[in-house]
Amino acid sequence: MDRTPQELTTELRGLLTVDWETVWAGPPLPGQGLDEWCAQFDWTPTQFEYVLNVVTDTGGDLELNALGGSWAPVQSVSHWLWGAVAIDGRSHNPSVLAEADRVWPLYRDAASSVLGAPAWEGAWDSESFPEELGEYAIPQEADRIEEKDPYHMASWELSGPGGALVSLRITPSVGTASGSGVGAVNLDLDVFPRSLKGSRV
Repeated sequence: MDRTPQELTTELRGLLTVDWETVWAGPPLPGQGLDEWCAQFDWTPTQFEYVLNVVTDTGGDLELNALGGSWAPVQSVSHWLWGAVAIDGRSHNPSVLAEADRVWPLYRDAASSVLGAPAWEGAWDSESFPEELGEYAIPQEADRIEEKDPYHMASWELSGPGGALVSLRITPSVGTASGSGVGAVNLDLDVFPRSLKGSRV
């Protein structure tokens, strides 16, 4: 189920109070220790295989990602917000991208109301597109332009213990831009350790 821009602002206010240094260090294995680790952030663990999924006290579903299905260190925290698909086939792909254009400023402005102005914001064809963003591997320029991926992206830097880099981005499925596949787009919020660097793909 989609989360509204208003729900995003509520979720972000909660994330601002998180001790990211503790998150990046990673949780203990499932059991009482994991429950207690999650409780310090007002999170409840819901799934433990390969990745750790938690529900926040405001109803958000977060995914804590670690390398190779391990528990630590945590490389990123992901939160799915919104999506759309060309239900009537790939001829409707342009309408899916148009809908992404419509909702983008609503969620970007919602995030900005909590985090301030983005450190960077742009679309797939922006000349100043960054080459890396935390642990998120940004496609090389030719691939990004061809696939329009990311379609829109904004990022913010959070201060505080551990530091964090917040990314809001709309990602189209392969074939959405070219019309070679049935179009779909997803809007995600991701939080990365600010000190880590991503790599080109």
